[in-house]
Amino acid sequence: MKLFDMFKKKNEVIKGNDNMEHIWKLTDTNDFVVAMTEHLDKKTNYGEDVSVLSEAERIFYITQTLEMEVNNGGFSQFFYNSSGNFSNELVSAFTMIGANATAAICQKAISAFGRDIPVDKDEREEMLDKLESDEIDRILEECDGAFLDYEDNLNELNYNFVMKNKESFI
Repeated sequence: MKLFDMFKKKNEVIKGNDNMEHIWKLTDTNDFVVAMTEHLDKKTNYGEDVSVLSEAERIFYITQTLEMEVNNGGFSQFFYNSSGNFSNELVSAFTMIGANATAAICQKAISAFGRDIPVDKDEREEMLDKLESDEIDRILEECDGAFLDYEDNLNELNYNFVMKNKESFI
């Protein structure tokens, strides 16, 4: 089940209960990943303050943020939205959870721009607007398709990453 579909899931086990004690008791991997994502969204005030995250939480948050954005509107949406602030951390984050195929897809998407991607949203939007081309669009669409093939089991990898770094998730 893809993350976007899981968020739509009407499951009272997840809905409305994001305290850590409850999250650690979840035995279904998908339910756990969704609940942890919701917890970190709230903890960061929905991305407004990611400085409150531990390094491990940040890695998880970045991988989940990219997945939600690509499922919703592709890599292009990711880069244009505030989530694009994490662009330069994507490859490392996916590598850290063991999602090497996804890390390679992210590297290809980033490389399409031929330069570092600014962390500042306004600077990044300006750069993206100037660089828009059919070639970049084609590469990003290829990356969207490759990502959505889910060569890596992102839920399982994220779950295992959290369990290995449990003390960092608070």
